[in-house]
Amino acid sequence: MRFGSKDDAVEEFNKLVHKDSVDEYIGKFEELKFFMHVVNSSPSESYYISSFVSELKKDIKHMLKILKPMTLITAFEQANW
Repeated sequence: MRFGSKDDAVEEFNKLVHKDSVDEYIGKFEELKFFMHVVNSSPSESYYISSFVSELKKDIKHMLKILKPMTLITAFEQANW
């Protein structure tokens, strides 16, 4: 397994921040989301949406908060507008 423990996977997921392109952030988010499912009981869709939106760059985050995406896929698409 890529992470040493369950806590390591959760910690890396919780530290993820949008720094470069939206596509790179989405890719890393999806990768870490997969590990969250492996090591953790599956959090809800709303948890993932909230986590994704909260760490986007400021201007994109504000737009998504107004749009209130109902699914993670929708949040990904709206972040790429």
